[in-house]
Amino acid sequence: MATLAAEIRRPRAPVEQPQRGLALTYHRLMLVMLLFVGVTLVIVARLAMLQVFTDRTASEAVSDPLLPPRGDIVDRNGVPLARTIDAWSIAVRPRDIIGDRATLARQLARLMPERTPQQYYALLSDQSRSFVYLARPAAPELVQAVNTLGEPGLVFNRVPERLYPQTALAGHVIGWTAEGRGGIAGMERVLQGRLVDPAQRGQPVALSIDTRVQAVLESELANAVTTMSAVGGTGIVLDVDTGEVVAMASAPIINPNDASRFDIHAQTNRATVGVYELGSAFKPITIAAAMEAGVIRSMTQRYDVSAPIAIGRFRSAATP
Repeated sequence: MATLAAEIRRPRAPVEQPQRGLALTYHRLMLVMLLFVGVTLVIVARLAMLQVFTDRTASEAVSDPLLPPRGDIVDRNGVPLARTIDAWSIAVRPRDIIGDRATLARQLARLMPERTPQQYYALLSDQSRSFVYLARPAAPELVQAVNTLGEPGLVFNRVPERLYPQTALAGHVIGWTAEGRGGIAGMERVLQGRLVDPAQRGQPVALSIDTRVQAVLESELANAVTTMSAVGGTGIVLDVDTGEVVAMASAPIINPNDASRFDIHAQTNRATVGVYELGSAFKPITIAAAMEAGVIRSMTQRYDVSAPIAIGRFRSAATP
């Protein structure tokens, strides 16, 4: 019996192929990582440039929700005279009304009698207008009452509103604003640029007037105008050392919260635009000089002017 022995050799798998695939994957991962690091570096570099070289003062002021759109005005002691608040407004989109316009017009006239039902109906039926204000500003109670009507075409927004918390006190000095026009009278007009400057409007503007002195001056001026049955009057209190205007009043008074309700006679500041005779303008200066020279020693001092006064070759007589 013959025996045959043979060696069976199996072919070995090539080792080079897995190593090449692993190297290729490694290179691809490195390329992706380098690309990611490069993009990150570009973004960081861009942010650093914006941080270092960009002036963001104005943009930060505009985007700051705590910064008022118009600066406040205060007196010399910090008492607020004018400030901007968020008020409610009531508007309507005539094209979005789904209810009966006649019924809605009667309901609006009952809540806001400034217009008649016919006028409201005309506004609600005007399809050429996409947005119409009905009340601006509007009291919260009125907003709630109108909202209960349940009409989707009615719009309620928060809008900036200029408020004068002292009402008519120093109304002519402070002035007032108009929608879309800014300040149109008084310090509101004089300080227009300062009050709307994004870099400065965060700080209130302090005037030289004192509300305590202003209140006394306006009270005395009103009594004088009433006693003398005068058409109007004016008064100014100055600091003799600095020339600052501590108080300035003009009668009749005006409430800047609703300046349009007053006629031009009340809107006029007689202390700044009034025309006076030179003799009347110099009387306070003459009296002040006499007091300083000691000629007038008491406010109760009287002078007899019943007879003409001889000055050189002239004689001056008081006329009734």
